[in-house]
Amino acid sequence: MIDRFHRNVTYLRVSVTDRCQMSCSYCTLQEEPREVLSAREIGELIRVAGGRLGFRKIRLTGGEPLLRPDLVQVVEEVVATREIVEVAMTTNGLLLAEKAEALARAGLRTVNVSLDTLDPARFRELTKAGSLEAVVEGLRAAKRAGIPRRKLNVVLLGGVNEEEVADIVRFGGEEEVEVRFIEHMPMDDSRLTSWRVDPDMVRAKLRDEFGELQPIATEKSGGPAELWLIDGVRVGFIRAISGPFCDRCNRLRVTSEGKIRSCLLSGGEVDLAGVLRGGASEEERAVELAALFQIAADAKPPVYELMRDGAVPMRQVGG
Repeated sequence: MIDRFHRNVTYLRVSVTDRCQMSCSYCTLQEEPREVLSAREIGELIRVAGGRLGFRKIRLTGGEPLLRPDLVQVVEEVVATREIVEVAMTTNGLLLAEKAEALARAGLRTVNVSLDTLDPARFRELTKAGSLEAVVEGLRAAKRAGIPRRKLNVVLLGGVNEEEVADIVRFGGEEEVEVRFIEHMPMDDSRLTSWRVDPDMVRAKLRDEFGELQPIATEKSGGPAELWLIDGVRVGFIRAISGPFCDRCNRLRVTSEGKIRSCLLSGGEVDLAGVLRGGASEEERAVELAALFQIAADAKPPVYELMRDGAVPMRQVGG
């Protein structure tokens, strides 16, 4: 699907729940969980997105997607659309050890585990729940289950974890996972300067530790990460604030309650749930949904406006 700025939109992120066991400092919690799309409704959306509009990659997010009891069914619904070539999930990893095998059988091929520290005490301070050991075991279970692409998402938090970056890269090598350092994105005015850390400074620390970093070429539409090979580990830097990647943004987001979010930070939503739950035939719904997807794509800004009216909680939109 081509938007009005000629960007090819092929990547859909679907938040399957706004619930989470953790209370991470930078993630806003809804007061009450909201009604979410059913597995059948998600499957119908994916048939339209993949079969009619050219979407090729689906990422399931949250909240914490593993809290959803029918997550395996959701994955099966997504995989059933043959045009989808990659089904991914982002998770905090706490429940991954017990569910990795079933998800792999269902067709999950990429898992990103969010982990901002390797220090157990700091982990408890940041997350307020769970254990570092459970997350690491979940990562290892994903490997045993045969999920081929495993990544570690690390939000860079100034004054908190920037001194751990070399250890995290070594951990990535030991566990055979790609590491992605993500610039903190403030989701309200009070956090504009909180935890700010310069990704260039982090890269300089890694250069001091490991020597010259080897850049990895990426395609223009290949995603937001600047990729490097560091001590044999693929390491990405995602600079959403200091280096916006809007010119190559290829994604839309569906919130847990069934709205398309055109841009994570700039607001603008199109309601899908009303169409999915209407009385029209599936073909009529498909035509209407396709039109709504195009409206949402055309609402994508050329460059996002930080703190524009319309920001929503991170858990609801799925990051």
